[in-house]
Amino acid sequence: MSFLRIIFPPPGFFIADTRLGLTVNAHPVVETSFVGGLDWWSEMPPGLHVVETSIKAPLGFARKRTYQLEVRPELVTIAVLDYSRMCGNMTDAAKSVSFVPR
Repeated sequence: MSFLRIIFPPPGFFIADTRLGLTVNAHPVVETSFVGGLDWWSEMPPGLHVVETSIKAPLGFARKRTYQLEVRPELVTIAVLDYSRMCGNMTDAAKSVSFVPR
């Protein structure tokens, strides 16, 4: 049994909050407070999986970022995502990806 865990720690102070969506393999899995961060996990088959984040902007558009993450057999793949205030979006790559025994 393999698992995928996506962590986005709370990004710190923001005047206003917005929604953060997480899609895995084209299936929406969670929508939550951007300021509150997220910690999502699920059992996943080994292989490459496409994870997309979507930060909903007040005017109706969304800032999206796509990641390809490898889930290894019999391990928990943990990806920690980060936000860049400079570009107003998630960073291009995960802050860290680790593989730990389940």
